[in-house]
Amino acid sequence: MSDQAVEKQQWGSAFGFIITSIGYAVGLGAIWKFPYMIGMNGGGIFLLMCIIFAIIIAIPLCWAELTIGRYTQKSYISAMRELNGKGTIWVAAGWLGAATCTIMISYYITIVSDVMFYIFKFASGGLKGMSIEETSAYYSALQTDMGFKWITVLILYALTMVVILGGVQKGLERANKILIPGLFIFLVVLAIRGLMLPGGIDGVVWMFTPDFSVLSSSVVMAGLNQCFFLAGVGMASLVSFGSYLDRENSDIPFSGSVIILSNLVVAMLAGVAIFTALFSYDMELASGSGLVFMTMPYVFYDMPGGVLWGTLFFVLLFAAGWSSVLGLYEGSISIVSEAVGWTRKKGTVIMTIILIVLSAPTVFSTTIWANVRPLGMDLFTFMDFVAMLVTLPIGAIITSIFIATKFWDRFLEHSSVGAKYFKVPKFLKPWYLVVLPVVTAAVVIVGVMGYF
Repeated sequence: MSDQAVEKQQWGSAFGFIITSIGYAVGLGAIWKFPYMIGMNGGGIFLLMCIIFAIIIAIPLCWAELTIGRYTQKSYISAMRELNGKGTIWVAAGWLGAATCTIMISYYITIVSDVMFYIFKFASGGLKGMSIEETSAYYSALQTDMGFKWITVLILYALTMVVILGGVQKGLERANKILIPGLFIFLVVLAIRGLMLPGGIDGVVWMFTPDFSVLSSSVVMAGLNQCFFLAGVGMASLVSFGSYLDRENSDIPFSGSVIILSNLVVAMLAGVAIFTALFSYDMELASGSGLVFMTMPYVFYDMPGGVLWGTLFFVLLFAAGWSSVLGLYEGSISIVSEAVGWTRKKGTVIMTIILIVLSAPTVFSTTIWANVRPLGMDLFTFMDFVAMLVTLPIGAIITSIFIATKFWDRFLEHSSVGAKYFKVPKFLKPWYLVVLPVVTAAVVIVGVMGYF
């Protein structure tokens, strides 16, 4: 079957490409996961680890994936077949990327659907007057209401399909031009509001002041793992995004750096908005993954104008999560459709059916399949484990080694085309060949050990 069965898409503008890529990378990792991870890993020292790894790991991988896509004008599997032939280990990186995107969507969309529901629940005052224990019990009960859970998940799948079927320019790009600027504006407003709260500035000081006394290997590894989650690298979607770029009139080194660093800015703004509120209300900082669903509703309702601020918070959380779902969806569909020769419409329909089926283990993980525990994990945790500590890092390692051993001269030459501000440094070859694979492997080893 021909790779050309998929109609070739292209970005409408450089801004559209960057804003969509930021939306893909930002996701819930910046607003849902980052705050509770920073709370559980020492505050400022964890943030410092994230910044360091974003610069030395995420940005180089982002350059690599975008360049492969722009050079070949194809998604990952088709690109590697063109460069190396079918059946090579390099092609396996594309399949791993497709698997990562697909698995992540299947469980990630269940969280985003919760956020979508919380917008209306919070705005209507449905959680007002509840204690933290009661908001926690409500959220836990929501996870066991299978009928309602499936309704919200299927609504979000339908909305996502509509956008993806619109194509890159009229669907993906148009949606993100609304979602991401709105996300930045809302975050800035919420951060300013947080700074105005009594004692709120203490949260900013705690978040931005590294305490080296709490630095440990677990904090370092948590920072590196969060870097992958935040940046969206290693999932092959950025190869697809790169394939939609104009070969002559796009700046990969600059754009890739902006995408990753903008993601960090969003995460830090979210941290300011959340930790100023937590410090002002003297709340537990290490609240875990339930922070935004259990602790923050109580905090927002208790502050003046809390319904407005809380609703804005869940709106921006949804904008971040859904924009990331859209990016993962685009990556998954483009990679598989090109590889097997489906049209965009056919690929979207088939992959959506597959994704809905794959969402079942997550949806049922707290009820009828609660006793199904592969490797001792519930099904939600297991799927996250497979995506984040198996398929993603292995794909990233293969990509990094490919760049250094098979693609280096073309990488340097082609990534420089259209570069207006700086180019990929030539001295980075050992970095791609040794450092990136070794560091990524360390994440896998330490991460896996942490589960057992």
